[in-house]
Amino acid sequence: MKIKHLILSSVIAVSALGLTGCNSSSSSFGAYRSPYISATQFVNGLNAADNTYPDSEIVLYQNETVRSTWDSEDWFVIYDGLRGEYKAVSLQYVRSIVYYAYYSNSYDLAQEFRDIEEEDMAYGFYDGDAYGEDYEDVTYNSFDGFFYGETTGYRYEDEVETHDVNLVASEKEEMALYEKVSKISYTYKVSLETATQLAKLGEKVEVMLKKGDAQEELTAEDQAILTQDIEKIAGVTIEEVAAAELNNEAKTELMNKISTKMGTTPQQLEDHILPELLGVQ
Repeated sequence: MKIKHLILSSVIAVSALGLTGCNSSSSSFGAYRSPYISATQFVNGLNAADNTYPDSEIVLYQNETVRSTWDSEDWFVIYDGLRGEYKAVSLQYVRSIVYYAYYSNSYDLAQEFRDIEEEDMAYGFYDGDAYGEDYEDVTYNSFDGFFYGETTGYRYEDEVETHDVNLVASEKEEMALYEKVSKISYTYKVSLETATQLAKLGEKVEVMLKKGDAQEELTAEDQAILTQDIEKIAGVTIEEVAAAELNNEAKTELMNKISTKMGTTPQQLEDHILPELLGVQ
């Protein structure tokens, strides 16, 4: 099996899904924050993590929502599709959450937020954190048109509408990414996390193909980088895949390992993912 064939087959398969315009990112595992995430991006992450898309929505936007007490933080109110309730969240708090992943992204951030929420509920805080300083459930009052915090009792309301061109562009780009992630997840029957990694891979491939004069070829350095990315997505090395081709028992064990890592089934892996994404027949 030639590495170049493996990489180019991955390029063709991923690029065929229209994976263009995604944000590039590092791929080393570690602790990350999302210091520039918007409310819309956070909600998109929740929908992907909860698999409820598009059940959640933003009711009040960041930089447009105030609490009835003095507060230096920006808040936004959302309808939480998973919980079936309204929730006020501090944008600064969301941007401060530390999560572990291969790159900064709203999906893993949302997963960490849900883990924090579950821990709070385990301690009996069912309406947010203990003091409503980071997030809290809210109730809409139809008489005055405001949301009120279940923990703090604070009122949430819109400020004067603002328009941030850069923010709007960022949110549109994030929505485009989730459309691509959804398409990959549906096409290859893989987890949303794996689909997101493949979307990032597609963007990286496109950048590599466009740089300099290499319009249709990947350099040896590019191939080495992409090989590492594919190995991280699959959870095995290329050498392991090649060796397993000649041993049915090893192949079965390997497919179980990869399918578990990618959130799919061994049959789907054998019929589509290995031949179409990894170039292995």
